[in-house]
Amino acid sequence: MINNAKLIWLSSAAIVLTACGGTTPPKETAKVDPFPSWYYNAADAIPGALNAASCNPIPGGNMEIAKKQALANGRAEIASQIETRVKAMDKTYDRLATTDEGTSVGGTFESVSKQVSNQVLSGARAVKSMRIDDNGKPYFCSLVSLDPSATQAVLESIMKAANLNLSAENESVLREQFNAYKAQQELESAISQ
Repeated sequence: MINNAKLIWLSSAAIVLTACGGTTPPKETAKVDPFPSWYYNAADAIPGALNAASCNPIPGGNMEIAKKQALANGRAEIASQIETRVKAMDKTYDRLATTDEGTSVGGTFESVSKQVSNQVLSGARAVKSMRIDDNGKPYFCSLVSLDPSATQAVLESIMKAANLNLSAENESVLREQFNAYKAQQELESAISQ
């Protein structure tokens, strides 16, 4: 009888311990980032080009609207990059103008850059596109790029439209300054990773 009592007690204890053990909690899976790598590193996507990435919600499932918005946002970002470069050139030219004979033209670069960028940005195009889903919300992403030859054409057009008479050395310095912005952008992109 004592053996039966021990057997019943041990069986009961085993059942209680098994029941208290519970279930194994489900493993948490790491969330996969749906955005493409070129979205985060647009500056590095196409070497020598001006690049911009944009992802826009797809309103009511209308992919065409999202596609146009992504392209427009990319072009606007490239225009902003051109203006930033031109402002840097403006400062360089001011510095050159004070060391060489002549007077500074101040804001000439900025006003000319807006005119030139409006003309040149028609050459900016979406080179990569994709639809993504982020937590159940659809997005359309585009990488917009202005190729390297068009980027140099922007510089030529700005200098021509501004009617600057520069020595070959000063023109070289301005070109270097204009191109340095791209290198700075790539460096900042690499650091932010």
